[in-house]
Amino acid sequence: MSKKFPIGISDFRNLRRGGFHYVDKTGLVLELLDAGAQVLLLPRPRRFGKTLNLSTLRYFFERSDEDRSDLFRGLAAWRAGEPYRSHFQRHPVIYLTFKDVKFRNWEYCLEDLAGIVAAETERLIACTNAPTPVPRAVRALAEDETRQVRLSKALATLSSWLHGATGEQVVILVDEYDTPIHAGYEHGYYEQVVDFFRVFLSGGLKDNPHLFKGVLTGILRVAMGSIFSGLNNLSVHTIVSSRFSPHFGFTQAQVDGLARASGAEDRLGEIQEWYDGYVFGGEIIYNPWSVLCYLNRLDDGARPYWVSTSSNDLLRGLLLDKGAVSHDEMQTLLSGGSLVRP
Repeated sequence: MSKKFPIGISDFRNLRRGGFHYVDKTGLVLELLDAGAQVLLLPRPRRFGKTLNLSTLRYFFERSDEDRSDLFRGLAAWRAGEPYRSHFQRHPVIYLTFKDVKFRNWEYCLEDLAGIVAAETERLIACTNAPTPVPRAVRALAEDETRQVRLSKALATLSSWLHGATGEQVVILVDEYDTPIHAGYEHGYYEQVVDFFRVFLSGGLKDNPHLFKGVLTGILRVAMGSIFSGLNNLSVHTIVSSRFSPHFGFTQAQVDGLARASGAEDRLGEIQEWYDGYVFGGEIIYNPWSVLCYLNRLDDGARPYWVSTSSNDLLRGLLLDKGAVSHDEMQTLLSGGSLVRP
């Protein structure tokens, strides 16, 4: 009996303990530990495994009373040996995701950000078991007080407390950092949200003695001169970078293995025709959402599964304003032609 494929499961622990077929991407742990940079920005298109990868990093690094060795046994991160496994379940982890922060005004956006930080602070208080009292500034974050100055310093506050309470430097993971920024751009509060995130991220990720590693993921590569003007220590690896590229999406060899696991070797030609459309760092990469949906519904045949997974607001704006792509160029693409651009 072939293993079941994980559709829409982005929690690494649930995926591994649920008996789902897993394509090993724990090499990301090794690359992160080997990287000279302390803070990484890894922008990728939607549905390429960003959230699952951050979840994997969290379960590897995070201090916990639960033994999680079963999640990694047999995988690349476990086989790599003691220099890497010495960091297993060693560090406090601050894990934030902003994927649903899409409000039409700054007040609601700020309120939601405060709620997300409060929930994570409560989780950290509950699992840290610090022998000393929790500082008042930390408790204020857990009480969901929407005060912008205090909230903007949340990463700095939490990492300082966690380092002191545990004796270990902190790992900071931020998923979909750019979703609130995109919403601000669309709804007219871009300057406010960028001003907030510039302080918020810099406080936790720049010159922070309590930080071990930091990883940001998102869709957009926001200009360094705006939100990241104070983060000159940030190492950016986009889809044109060869490093980290195999850890997002499926390689050809991985797609071949998935097809064999589902008894669909004879469908490889169709899979390639429909879903082989990306090159990351010089390597052919398949969109995992499309491939897994296809293999999970073989009787339905090939379909454009990725199409309905995201908003097209940015593209719509470019087309209506005749910005980066002209109508003639778009017509060329729609009719099956190609364009070459630097």
